Amino acid sequence: MPHLDPLTKHHILLEYSPDDNTRSFHALARHHDIAGGGKTIQRWYTQWNGTAASLKEQARSGRPRVLSRAQVTRHVAAPIRSSNRAGRVVRYSKLLPQVQAAAGKDMSLRTLRRYGREEAGAKQTRGKKRTANESKYTDT
Repeated sequence: MPHLDPLTKHHILLEYSPDDNTRSFHALARHHDIAGGGKTIQRWYTQWNGTAASLKEQARSGRPRVLSRAQVTRHVAAPIRSSNRAGRVVRYSKLLPQVQAAAGKDMSLRTLRRYGREEAGAKQTRGKKRTANESKYTDT
């Protein structure tokens, strides 16, 4: 989602009128195509002190991501999908050095597993062992 600059937010908030239904938070969000709707403009309003400077993006709490979403898609999700298509087990301990070398960043095995689970949609499953008789009738 592209972020609006503080001056644009300021001009939108200047249009707000609590007594007018055509200039409410939700009406302004529809008029200006604001993603997040009226709640987003309401959040801006609580942050706003009448100046555009009060609407600047501020530092966020929490630890920053090790890999961007694009890097996760390219370096984590793609190998997981190719292993799944080939019917191979995904070994995160073997995938970790490849991801670290490709992305040029140091990360833990736990972080890699979390990216695989949350963003790549990988699920931990246990396959059923097939007997020799069953496996000769499968298409490969």
